[in-house]
Amino acid sequence: MKPLALLFAALPVLASAQTPPVIDPASLPVITAAPGVTLRELSGRTAPAGARSDKVSVALFHLEPGKASPWSHNKEGEESFFVLSGTGEIWTDGHVQTIGPGSYIVIQPSTVRSIRASKGVPLDFYAITSPAWSKDDDVLVTAPAGAPK
Repeated sequence: MKPLALLFAALPVLASAQTPPVIDPASLPVITAAPGVTLRELSGRTAPAGARSDKVSVALFHLEPGKASPWSHNKEGEESFFVLSGTGEIWTDGHVQTIGPGSYIVIQPSTVRSIRASKGVPLDFYAITSPAWSKDDDVLVTAPAGAPK
């Protein structure tokens, strides 16, 4: 076979290897992070084939009304939250801020945080972590003084 014919024969394989996947979050497994707190990992260390990355992770979180993520901080990972729907609060190092659709916050490593859904309203948000989230980077802690447990 001539080199040009080989190239054309390989194009469909090359094209499919380079096409990034379109991921429907509803098709991903649900991971329970805490009672009433679930997530679906779109990209990251354990994401679907074609979306795995050590550089960044993206997870879609869902908090039931009145529920909160565990108090924690990252050793190295910088994290961003982008609120899609619902209302709630973000606690960072003992300070509270109200959040709602469109709210965006960048959380530096070592910042103790918890995100909470308002009572009566679920909260959905994306969490983006760089480098990609890992269990070894996530440190669970107790709530700071004055913050809800």
